[in-house]
Amino acid sequence: MEKEIQTYEKRHIMENYQVKTEQLEKLEKKVQELEETQKELEQQAAALHAALDPDDNNDQISVKQFLMEKADSGHELSKEQEDFVDALNRQEIIKRELDSTTQQRDVLKEEVDGLAEKGDKLQKLYEERDELLDNIFGGEYGSELENSLEKEVDLLHEQKKHVDQAHFKWTQAHMMVKQAISQLGLSLQKWKEMSDISPDEFEQRYSCAAETRNNLVAAIQNLQGAQRYLPNVVFPYCSEEEVDTLEKAVSNIFTDIQTEERQEHALACYDTTYRRSSALRQWFEQVLNTTIARDLARITETCKTKTLELRQERIRLIRKKVKEMTGKDVDVDPVMASDADDASDDAAADEQVAQLFEADNAEEQDNSLSPGPQMPPAPTPVPINELAPPPSNEEIFVPDGYLHRKRITHHKLSWSTIDVTSNVIKWMLNGAIIQPLRIFGLFSRNGGIIKVLNASYTGECGKLVGPEICDQKSECYPHRRDISLNAAP
Repeated sequence: MEKEIQTYEKRHIMENYQVKTEQLEKLEKKVQELEETQKELEQQAAALHAALDPDDNNDQISVKQFLMEKADSGHELSKEQEDFVDALNRQEIIKRELDSTTQQRDVLKEEVDGLAEKGDKLQKLYEERDELLDNIFGGEYGSELENSLEKEVDLLHEQKKHVDQAHFKWTQAHMMVKQAISQLGLSLQKWKEMSDISPDEFEQRYSCAAETRNNLVAAIQNLQGAQRYLPNVVFPYCSEEEVDTLEKAVSNIFTDIQTEERQEHALACYDTTYRRSSALRQWFEQVLNTTIARDLARITETCKTKTLELRQERIRLIRKKVKEMTGKDVDVDPVMASDADDASDDAAADEQVAQLFEADNAEEQDNSLSPGPQMPPAPTPVPINELAPPPSNEEIFVPDGYLHRKRITHHKLSWSTIDVTSNVIKWMLNGAIIQPLRIFGLFSRNGGIIKVLNASYTGECGKLVGPEICDQKSECYPHRRDISLNAAP
């Protein structure tokens, strides 16, 4: 049983389930937004088309068809026609985004369902283990040492959960940023190639522009996906405002090919984003390789050490109990070997690979005789001393949205006992990170009593929670979503 529990824990089932459930909710919302935008753009394009040519009933015209018709006529596009082209292009962009986001949502839903099933199995194993220990020791702890170690291990696991989740989110976001860099590089190269194509070669010019657009759209989706993983963090490069600017540029891509001046302006925009995305990757790697890697290694080693001590104490107690009952010594397999079997236990979360957005091929493009585009030279790395400073520990480790609902109250208390429900404590611990956390004790198998040192809790009722302080505990606990925790200095 213990080996099976360890196997599930190494895969970070519960942590991945929580993170991916959050991502699924965000993708569901994104799909709804895209569906609404698609309807609005369809109406806008129809109105512009009707204004241009009231007698034309073809409401399924594409960007390529419209531009080809105008190219055959030999006339430059009017302002109204450019607006219509941009509207058609935005329609095609939104359709591609909707298709790829819907596909990601469906894949993620399957992953969440699978993790939920594994999480249920893990929870059942925990219950079976607790029941076994209760049967052996009559619902009590076998010793004060076991009691103390179990509380310490539970607390360490809560701390490790937050570091694991931070590592997982930053790793997934980092992968999406790297994918965006590749796509931005490809789009930049294809856009540069267009300057060598004669204006009379409509098919080739359209193909270059379409491939540039598709790679830019995918890059934008990956940058936005990275931000969804880290909503508490403000990106110093490729911020939301910068990505919005790039989106607007992509919307105008087919009108930008009409003149050399506009092509150069668009090129400068794409090149700037490419270089800043490379700096963003450097920034990610600095955070991952310093702050997160350091804390993950520390908490992982501490967890293993204390978990080993707890298992050894339980084995000693079981042997002692068997000796008392049978008068015989018994060998109990400590199942400790698996702790050292795999030095990469905590890299198991990386098995859950991020779902990346891929660029679609340009419509009707024939690549059978043409080589793939060459990537432009990699941007010069930003010197370390010029790289943007890393985010704070709160931004890295605190769960999504917690910073916006946090209410901190400092109040010095002597050792006191607070009887609270399991859900309240679980929520409080979800808002804790390694450095400020100073709770000594969690729920034990035989009760719901915890001890708190130098900490206070404020409910929406405005009262401090605690038997000596708050006389409205029953009214205060329902506001646990607004309860927060911090250690007093």
